[in-house]
Amino acid sequence: MGKLEQYRLLNTSQLTTRCLPTTAEYSLKNLELFLSKFDVIYIKHDTSGQGRGVFKVTKGQNKFHTLKGFSMQGKAVNQKLTIEQIHKLIQPFERLGKFNPYIIQEGIQSVLKSGQPFSVRVHVQFVNGQWRVAGMYAMISTEQLKENGIANNYRGSKVFTTQELMQHYLKLKPTKERELLAKIRGISIRASEAMAKTYPSREYGIDVGLNEYLNPMIFEVNTTPSIRGFYHIDPELWRDIVKVRKSL
Repeated sequence: MGKLEQYRLLNTSQLTTRCLPTTAEYSLKNLELFLSKFDVIYIKHDTSGQGRGVFKVTKGQNKFHTLKGFSMQGKAVNQKLTIEQIHKLIQPFERLGKFNPYIIQEGIQSVLKSGQPFSVRVHVQFVNGQWRVAGMYAMISTEQLKENGIANNYRGSKVFTTQELMQHYLKLKPTKERELLAKIRGISIRASEAMAKTYPSREYGIDVGLNEYLNPMIFEVNTTPSIRGFYHIDPELWRDIVKVRKSL
């Protein structure tokens, strides 16, 4: 399932609409529109994974804007370009009638005070007739890669427990931590329910960020989620997820 189709599906659910960044199909017209409305936007390949084909665009003071991220080959990109130059980089073969499928998305500033982007991976499984959260972990970009605006463990981010994120990095009090974790679990289960109506599966990996008000925002739902991050933080939890996965 492509990211745009996924957004449209989730956007039909009133339970998840308020938890989604504004998203549209990529085009030069939409690039101009989004940069007129938002200071930061993301351009993402519609079907790629592992942080490939993802670019952060920061609006400049003049006609040049900062483009940072990773190409489809995983090569780091860091350039100052005009809107027309960004479009040419995203669609290099447009004049030949060939278009790369990308989406364009409102930039949710899910960042620490240090400026490092972070997100939470929530693994949801369908067990005994209901969806349940099997586990969560946090991904925090390294200091060296923070300007790319991407938190993905395939692109150099570090994996931490959600407890470390909430207590050590976000400095949340226990009550606020419990409330926030409950919200993340809730929207992840509702997103899984919405996805399963059209694309049935037994498990999903939900990538969740937090905006400046610490409200959870769904970045993406992975229909074939990797679970290697769980092995790094809790091998026993990883084995439990594998055991349930095999039984499903």
